[in-house]
Amino acid sequence: MMAGASRMNFWWAMIFSAMVALALMIVPLPQWLFFFWPDWIVLIVVYWALYTPDRMGPLIGFIIGIFLEVLFVRQFGVESLGLATLALIVNNSNKQLFILSIWQQTIVVGLFVALFKLITGWLYGLVSDFTITLEYWYSIIGAMLVWPFMIILLNELRHKYRIQ
Repeated sequence: MMAGASRMNFWWAMIFSAMVALALMIVPLPQWLFFFWPDWIVLIVVYWALYTPDRMGPLIGFIIGIFLEVLFVRQFGVESLGLATLALIVNNSNKQLFILSIWQQTIVVGLFVALFKLITGWLYGLVSDFTITLEYWYSIIGAMLVWPFMIILLNELRHKYRIQ
């Protein structure tokens, strides 16, 4: 398959996975699951920035963040800046992350999600009367629980469409 087709397949796969993640973020949840529900879009940005660092960078993370802010009617720029920063950090550390096992990657992804939550929580605190509570951090646990399964699914998608 030619490089142009691979690049086009990447865009389709990335857009599809981002749309699924955005849909998962608006699913109505029972109260007991609400705080543990992962930040799906953060996991998508981490995955694509890790496995395709030459295509998924801070600009794409920023654009995805804009869609997230529009979807949830949030302060403009907060989620975008968080996702752009996260994409930049993952891009710069992807070679080190590749040598880790999936379980070690899960811990690092938990740290990435915590960093995203720290950045966005701090920025929301600056622009509104938002306070970080203990429940705010619970989604890190959910993200770490779904990461191994998400890697398997997205790797299958990547291999099916020959995205490198």
